[in-house]
Amino acid sequence: MPSPVEEVVKAVWVAYKRADLPGCLALAAKAVAQFPTHGSAWFVYGCALERSNDLIAADKAFAKASRCSEEPVGTPYRIGWVAFQQVVATAVEALPAKLKESLGDVTLILADYAESELLEDFEDSELLGLFSGPVRSERDDYPELSPTIYVFRRAHEHSCATATEFRAEVKQTLYHEFGHYLGFGEEDLESLGMG
Repeated sequence: MPSPVEEVVKAVWVAYKRADLPGCLALAAKAVAQFPTHGSAWFVYGCALERSNDLIAADKAFAKASRCSEEPVGTPYRIGWVAFQQVVATAVEALPAKLKESLGDVTLILADYAESELLEDFEDSELLGLFSGPVRSERDDYPELSPTIYVFRRAHEHSCATATEFRAEVKQTLYHEFGHYLGFGEEDLESLGMG
């Protein structure tokens, strides 16, 4: 059974996932008011502030999350948009030849956040990346659909604490999503080290 703080934090993430920014901010403010010593409450508040473009307040909330006495959460690694594009380009260049061959078949989209419609079929409130469209073996059956790989900057920032970690996570996300395009399921990707 979830604890009271887990229930409040979950409600914030539900609003976040729906991109309901006013609701998300109100619930997050309530979470930190109710549970001021819980890192998870401050972290989700930071995410809500960040998504509302109040980056200074967001970073202050993330800093509080890292110093909380209960469930502290580390501060996200920050990267600018141009640097993020460069990290992705470097990760693309490092792809094995087999994956690089199929790069021209796929549309690569970089974004800060996943649109709420993309998250509908997932339990997670944030995704690092996503593949959508027909897999390589079915492309001829669906010529009107473009295979697309999304890579999301903010989710990567939230899951990483250092530049090294960030670069490795972006590379792993690309491997994983290209693996889906090639037709591998989650278990196959795990066994191949692309999970």
